[in-house]
Amino acid sequence: MEAILNSKMTLECVDLLNRQADSARMIDTVLALEISKEAISKAKELNYMKGLAKANLNAGICSRLSSNFETYLQYYEEAISIYREIGDRNGESRTLNSIANLYLMLSNFPKALEYFDECIYVLESIGDIDFEATVLSNRGLACQQYGDIDSSLKNYLQSLSLLLSNKKELPYYLFNNLGIIYLEIGNYQIALKYFNYALKIEDRSKNVLEQAYIVANIGRTYLYMEDFLNAITYLTEAMIIMKKFGDRQAESQVFSNLGKANMKMRCFPESVKFFNKSLKYYREIGDASSVGHTLCELGELYFELNDYVTCKKYFYESLEISKDIHDEINEARTYMGFGKLYTKFLDTEKATYYLELAAELAGKRSSYKELGRIYKLQYDSHMVVGQPKEAKTFLNKHHDCLNKLIQMDENNCLKTFTSVKFNIDEEIENSIHTEKGAKNIKSMVA
Repeated sequence: MEAILNSKMTLECVDLLNRQADSARMIDTVLALEISKEAISKAKELNYMKGLAKANLNAGICSRLSSNFETYLQYYEEAISIYREIGDRNGESRTLNSIANLYLMLSNFPKALEYFDECIYVLESIGDIDFEATVLSNRGLACQQYGDIDSSLKNYLQSLSLLLSNKKELPYYLFNNLGIIYLEIGNYQIALKYFNYALKIEDRSKNVLEQAYIVANIGRTYLYMEDFLNAITYLTEAMIIMKKFGDRQAESQVFSNLGKANMKMRCFPESVKFFNKSLKYYREIGDASSVGHTLCELGELYFELNDYVTCKKYFYESLEISKDIHDEINEARTYMGFGKLYTKFLDTEKATYYLELAAELAGKRSSYKELGRIYKLQYDSHMVVGQPKEAKTFLNKHHDCLNKLIQMDENNCLKTFTSVKFNIDEEIENSIHTEKGAKNIKSMVA
């Protein structure tokens, strides 16, 4: 009897360590990882499979949050293998969601969507509606970053419906993610209102790192609004927190946005410094997609400096990486850079070639914002060589894309989403219903 009690107490010790790791993750990811490793060690000694799976899942999440991409996958693979072996569908679903979030952070959107879909299938089989709402919101973010805003909104609406039907309080991440949608379609004032309300909700949880992600989104919105002073203020505040938590990837994203802000202000030495810091960190953590993206940004910077040789060099490096890892989003962006570059050289043939490649990739994803930018570049390319008739065709296409973005709240579920009576203050609700028209830090649940 005493042996049985001691065994139970020992297993409870592993469970306690796992709960401590869960709590520590919100304030200190390094500490949480150390606790998880201790739990792994004890669970192995006891052959306590459920505790071992949970400890590995925690360790994987901590590795992701601290941008330790060398070890994250081994923890997740161990966790999901055990959960499947012992038939724990609940644990399996949490691990699938975490793996999907990892691919989302690495900008491998097709892979992220694949794991989110598998996770939703598992959740539907066990009737876990609460967590399904969370995963649908995460999936919506993946669709949005992939350029498919319509599918993104449908996922958010499904998430919202599940929460409302079960009389659950609406979580911060729904407001944050909807803010990202408004940022995408160019309605910056509404985006700010959603981000600020998300921050207000998340402030109650004391999860400082999640708050930092929202603050970074606010900074990014001010960057798009060309309010560079506010952009730098918010981005710097977010970076201080991310640095403290060791989230090197999020910190690198902030460096990249600071590089953009300084480039827009034509503070080119500062811009180069921030972009190179971002590039260094992305390489250190093995985030190839973000390396390619930053190389493209450096190409755009040197275009502004009229250093076209260096500009072309960075574009080629970016394109090579993007093709190697099948990153179609950055591949399209690099083609747009080449299109702009050859327009500068009055080489319409080459500019058209690259811009058509970009349009093909953007069209596959129904990314109207991206297509609008491409058509504007094609318009510019024909105008500079005196071809107004051809140019007008692309200008009309450009305006068609803008109109599709502006009309999104009339033609799809954004109108339905924002018509719901959220439990928010009157000012935010009124602004949602009265303000229309148009003039990206990742937030997901682990």
